[in-house]
Amino acid sequence: MGESLDGCAQCAKILMIVFNLIFFLIGAAFLGVGIWTITDFYKPDILAIMDNPAVTNGAYILIAVGGFIFILAGLGCCGACCQNKCMLILYFIILLVVLIIQIAAFAVVLAFKGTVDSYLRSEMQDSMDRYQDIDATDTYSTAWNAAQIFLGCCGIDNYTDWQGTDWHSDQTPTPVGGTTVTLDYPLSCCYVEDPSNIINGDRPEPANTTACIGYNVAVPNEFMYDVGCYTSLKDFFMDNILYVGAVGLGIAFIEILGLVFSMCIFLELKKKDSAVA
Repeated sequence: MGESLDGCAQCAKILMIVFNLIFFLIGAAFLGVGIWTITDFYKPDILAIMDNPAVTNGAYILIAVGGFIFILAGLGCCGACCQNKCMLILYFIILLVVLIIQIAAFAVVLAFKGTVDSYLRSEMQDSMDRYQDIDATDTYSTAWNAAQIFLGCCGIDNYTDWQGTDWHSDQTPTPVGGTTVTLDYPLSCCYVEDPSNIINGDRPEPANTTACIGYNVAVPNEFMYDVGCYTSLKDFFMDNILYVGAVGLGIAFIEILGLVFSMCIFLELKKKDSAVA
């Protein structure tokens, strides 16, 4: 353990241990959410409509981040408890690099916001072109059906986007009212009374399929969604951005304190070593 630290350094040691224990809890939360997402029996991957590995593999990224936080918190706790200068300086360097990466990533998102928006729209179009049917079980069909039902949207900008896809030209006509019709958009664009059922593995039935598909009825109408999923997805993220921002600020605050505390302990230990020498 080494000799006792004096004054501020001793206080920094205690606080560093406390804050790294909080880091442990954050890492455990990330791991828990990631593992639950992967092992959950039914989980329509709504974000797969973006057709981006970094997004669709978000659960694995959470597990990796959670594991990294565990290791980093363990390094910080051991360095503080054992008063080990090598551990403390290694902890400081890794934490500083992580903080710089976070700041840089935030700056890049702000600087290229327009490009990011265009990129996401393109990704959504690619996944939309791979859509097969309302009953299909492939990733893209499941994602688009779940997104349109859960978010109450249709297409990227509106329901007309589906008319230019392979699904529209290759679809099997749907029987309605004693005849068969060619749909202009999937049945997942139809209004349902309880869209949250899609998360439980159930596909809720449309409130009025005939009116939804425009059979002898004008479209758009109240029984279909005419808002684009791009807008709905952005609104969904914006509704939760305060929570994400609060968590991000909290983690950044802990990281900055970790940098300060580890350096205080390191400098005090170095001063004591110099005094002994």
